Amino acid sequence: MIRNYLIIFIFIFAIKQSFCQQIAIGTISSNDKIEMNDKSKRALKVAYLRTFGDGRKLDTFFIDKVGQVKYLILLGSKVNVKSKSAVSITIVNNTVHLNSNSEMKTCSNGACAECNFFTENNKVVACKCESNGSISNHCTYKINDGNYFYSLVSKIIEE
Repeated sequence: MIRNYLIIFIFIFAIKQSFCQQIAIGTISSNDKIEMNDKSKRALKVAYLRTFGDGRKLDTFFIDKVGQVKYLILLGSKVNVKSKSAVSITIVNNTVHLNSNSEMKTCSNGACAECNFFTENNKVVACKCESNGSISNHCTYKINDGNYFYSLVSKIIEE
């Protein structure tokens, strides 16, 4: 019985992975920085704004590596609330690809001045407050399906 469930799970997982779509959003320069054209930058900013829907704006972005996984890190803000999002990416021949099956992991601060991702076993698993003297050490960690973000970015790039 358990074997049957395991086979079904593996089959569903394989199907989901096989339908993964990718879109090129930039290239990696010689100093490991992401380079994007204006259309890709605009697509990221608009998709970020629409993903959260609370007036949060994208301030900057860069690529970071946790273990073997590379993430597009998006830093945003709204009034005094800052957030940090990580979307897993793939890099093939120095071209950065956003994937339709990626998760979007987000840390938001409330009373903590600076929240950062907490990693365990080479994976982003939570957030932690990195500032002393904050009102509290509370950070909010949320995982969203990155497909919505991906679809917004790809729609704008393909226009």
